Amino acid sequence: MRQINCTVEMPKPASSRKKRNALILRVGMELGRELSTVSIFFHQSIANKLGINVTDTRCFELMSRYAQGPITAGDLARATGLTTGAVTGILDRLEKAGLVERFRDASDRRKVFVRPCLEALQRVGRLYQGLAAASLKHASSYSTKELELIQRFFEGSLKILRDQTAKSS
Repeated sequence: MRQINCTVEMPKPASSRKKRNALILRVGMELGRELSTVSIFFHQSIANKLGINVTDTRCFELMSRYAQGPITAGDLARATGLTTGAVTGILDRLEKAGLVERFRDASDRRKVFVRPCLEALQRVGRLYQGLAAASLKHASSYSTKELELIQRFFEGSLKILRDQTAKSS
């Protein structure tokens, strides 16, 4: 498949203020949109290999990275902002793909927990190894001061996204 260039060439600004405004637009809008789009397509390619969809892969990632143990469908619904019905469908697909397992609470048989399968964590992890290695190599090319700035930018961007998600729900 031929790669499509999604970048927009910005004209050379004449003044310092024009340059700053152009950078604000480029960093504050264009690069974020491009990163989001490319990221979705990357995750779609992983999802295709696993036989699930992108939302399923992101929910599996949340369960794999952030859960301190088994979780319920309600826990995942709260973490994602999705309905419990939507999460049940996601868990059904993840279970069918062999990525998670469900089990009942020993003390309350009505309560059902879910957790990633160990083999699935390893299998999915291998699919992301190249991205992880390349990302760490790229990040290591920056100074500590630059990394602190990048960290603040990403943390601020995440807060904006979470706030906007909450407002749109």
